[in-house]
Amino acid sequence: MAGVRLRKAFRYPEDDDENREELDDEEQEQLIEQLQRQNDARNAQYHIIFTSIPLVSTIAFLPSIFSASSLTEWFLSLFGVLSLLGTAYTMRLSPLHPDRKGKKPITAENERIARLHSALLPVNGAVCLLLAVAYFFVGTGSTSTIRPVLYLIPGAMLAAILLARETILSVDISALKDLQYEYKGA
Repeated sequence: MAGVRLRKAFRYPEDDDENREELDDEEQEQLIEQLQRQNDARNAQYHIIFTSIPLVSTIAFLPSIFSASSLTEWFLSLFGVLSLLGTAYTMRLSPLHPDRKGKKPITAENERIARLHSALLPVNGAVCLLLAVAYFFVGTGSTSTIRPVLYLIPGAMLAAILLARETILSVDISALKDLQYEYKGA
């Protein structure tokens, strides 16, 4: 009789719809506004943090800019600083909310700025790639004032900033407005 198993009676899972209280339009609006305020506050914090990290990282390259032992080292350090500044600029100017099509008027100045912003990311990526290649080819000579591993910092910062931007833009509370239902209450 050791092989006999007792069967348990099947139970339906408790229905959450019966216990859930529906929200009316005003409560929905208040909840959506509260979530939007919380999201905006977090996004502002992330913008400050992820803008300041590349700016603080430029400190690693400053000694070699002021006392470089070779012209190559000076240029690579300058590229590192410029890349980190470009990364901070990219994070600072990334929108807090996804751009809705047709919301901004198109002017010549806006178009030029948009072209500059769209070109900044590939140029910064190319500089990071150049610095990564330099990491593999620059020796750790005793005359160097910078460690070659520091050339990887701009690429890591750019990757972190792009990930943070995508995370910030992926949360769109305004989509809740589309899900809001019409409650015809008493």
